[in-house]
Amino acid sequence: MLYFALSFLSSLGVVIFSKRSLLFVDNANKPQGFHTKRTPRAGGLGIFLVFLVGGGAHWGLLLGGVVVFLSGFLEDLNRPLSPQKRLFLQSLGALFAISLTPLILKDFAPFFSLPVILALPFSVFMLVGVANAINIIDGFNGLAGGLSLAILGILYWIEPNTWVLALLLGVLGFLVLNFPKGYIFLGDGGAYLLGLVCGAHLMDLALRGVVSVWFGLALMVYPVTEVLFSIARRKLQKQKATLPDALHLHTLLFKALTSKYPNPNALTGFSIVVLNLPFMLASYFWRNHPHWLLVVIALFVGVYLSFYQYLNRKECPCA
Repeated sequence: MLYFALSFLSSLGVVIFSKRSLLFVDNANKPQGFHTKRTPRAGGLGIFLVFLVGGGAHWGLLLGGVVVFLSGFLEDLNRPLSPQKRLFLQSLGALFAISLTPLILKDFAPFFSLPVILALPFSVFMLVGVANAINIIDGFNGLAGGLSLAILGILYWIEPNTWVLALLLGVLGFLVLNFPKGYIFLGDGGAYLLGLVCGAHLMDLALRGVVSVWFGLALMVYPVTEVLFSIARRKLQKQKATLPDALHLHTLLFKALTSKYPNPNALTGFSIVVLNLPFMLASYFWRNHPHWLLVVIALFVGVYLSFYQYLNRKECPCA
């Protein structure tokens, strides 16, 4: 329970400190913001401390995690970087984690394999993508934290590991203050760090043959689908891919729930995590069967697009 206490007390300290200072306070007036109070967004700080002291991580991943965390934590400190500088730091952190650990994925059996000259940048791209995928779903109480908790729980289920357990307890310590009331948010630093750590651990399991290389994509299919669909949507609308908006699946669901339920924010996060669990459990049971994992991925994408279209039409019947 040490790691739970470390995360919880760190988050509680941020909440108390933020009442007297605006250092960690989030700006509620953003396109993707659906809260009304100015709320601290440094919940990832406690998880970061657990990441550092939990032990069990290769020093390459520790170095990469520090760089990736800082790329987002500066935003949490209201010292934002440009998207280009942030992407550079994330790529650098992912490169440290991949090349020093090492975690270079080359064999995507049974479909294709990559030469090292392509496998290295592609592995960096995957880790950076997963880090941003967790961040893009960090919009509602319990959503990013709850999904990360489920991912870490399944990873621990597959292969019990004290470091994974430490991170799981760290996320749980944060969630006590995040769900359902939203006293604190995960923040960019915490979201990027959790994405990097979960992605790196999945790559490690695949490289050691514990799971199929496609298991990671199937387990994290929701955040990955969200980020890819968001990029495609913005490109079709001739907008910048990095431009925030309020057209994510979770934001449309929130709008649909707002007029019917007293706490639509927490209900949105809880509902999406619960809806993801069947696909995550299916991924776990077929973790060594690439063809079935691809079926899970395809089925999820179909359900996601159908649900998104339904919510979008409900929000704007003229569309």
